[in-house]
Amino acid sequence: MTLLQRIEARLVERLPVRIQARLLAAHVASKAIVRSAFWLILFVLAAKLIAAGKEMAVAYRYGTSAMVEGYLFVFNLLSSPVSLLFSVMSAVLIPHLVTQQREDPDRVLRWQRQVTAWVWLVAIVLGSAAALGLPRLLEAGWLGLDGAARSAALSVLPWLAGIVTCGIIAGWHACQLMSRQQHGNTFLEAMPALGVLIAVLAWPTTGGSAPLLWGTLLGFVLQVLLLIGVAKVAGAPIDPSWPPGRPFQRTMMSNASWLVAGQFIMGVAGVVDQVLLAHMSTGNLATYGYANRVMALVLTLSATVVGRAVLPVLANETDAALRLRLTRLWARRLFWLGAAGAAVLIAMAEPVVAALFERGSFTAADTEKTTYLLRLMALQWPLYLVGTIWAQWLLASAHVLTGLWWAALAGTASKIVTSFLLIGCLGWDAEAICVGLVAATLGYWIALRASMRALHREHKHER
Repeated sequence: MTLLQRIEARLVERLPVRIQARLLAAHVASKAIVRSAFWLILFVLAAKLIAAGKEMAVAYRYGTSAMVEGYLFVFNLLSSPVSLLFSVMSAVLIPHLVTQQREDPDRVLRWQRQVTAWVWLVAIVLGSAAALGLPRLLEAGWLGLDGAARSAALSVLPWLAGIVTCGIIAGWHACQLMSRQQHGNTFLEAMPALGVLIAVLAWPTTGGSAPLLWGTLLGFVLQVLLLIGVAKVAGAPIDPSWPPGRPFQRTMMSNASWLVAGQFIMGVAGVVDQVLLAHMSTGNLATYGYANRVMALVLTLSATVVGRAVLPVLANETDAALRLRLTRLWARRLFWLGAAGAAVLIAMAEPVVAALFERGSFTAADTEKTTYLLRLMALQWPLYLVGTIWAQWLLASAHVLTGLWWAALAGTASKIVTSFLLIGCLGWDAEAICVGLVAATLGYWIALRASMRALHREHKHER
């Protein structure tokens, strides 16, 4: 019995007898979901605490200076596409890994070595392209920075481009671990923040941007090395196969394209929101931003836990009917869990906003406005969780992922139409964008359910 299994056994023994009985009587797949969710919550919270410590240290040392602005601009510019690639890799590769590890273990070992080779090639090419191409775009002024912030960005950019290479490699080894229902990669995602935290605290105050640069790079390198070590211990192949061959099937490439298209559509909706807010009276963009930070944290945490806990379990279930029943069961549970969470957030919104933001120029009136917007945003939480688990069912069922694209399109259309109607007809301000978020969640869920029903009818017809 491993250390984690001993900890789980001790914790179960401390639970009330009725809860212990329900856990013992639960289906093995539900037990696996609960176990994964438990560890994911702990790992996510630990990672977020480290990230919060890093933010506090950076804010204390650099404030809102042009130096930190340039660093953050480059970091966000480089990490955003890496995050997108990781989400696509997770959605496409994890179900395939789970299925093949069950059906043909020897073949999937060879397949993983081929994928590792392609991951290294893509990571090196994209990292090199970022290091060579982005400084020219920045110098030309096409990316928007100027003055001291641009100088700071140029000073860190060639070296910081290494996070693209490290991030892509780390994402692949994280997929290997998650396919085995091992989630230590979630905690290891905090290594870049830990590297910056240590560097900022230990580096002399005359270091300029060096603590941010080298702390970030060392953190990413440490993350990759630890992930490779943990994956090797877990039995996953980590050495590339040369020549790499052609490991990616046509369906995989098609699904990856649909996912990227869906992400792009939802990104367009975010841009539209910012444009609408920018045309409103002063204060709407800022208060919306503060409320959205809190809501985004809540939704990101819950989606990370649900997605990573559920997808490997559903993909490992060979009985399609049982997979569907499990999805429906957990969709109901997550709806009520999201409803309870939304109720708590609505009740606690004002003290939370005041504790986080109300100081200095952020007044009590700002707290009141931000609280109102946050309460409107909280209404999306129940269906957001339901949509998340139905998306995992679709990913685990090895279908072509056009349904997720249509869901993204329906959600984006619902969001934009609702926002425009409320602004144009009722004269609402930022609250129209918040209600648009709720409408987007509803539209996404309706389209996803329609896709699921169509696939279910098609499956029954084939049988």
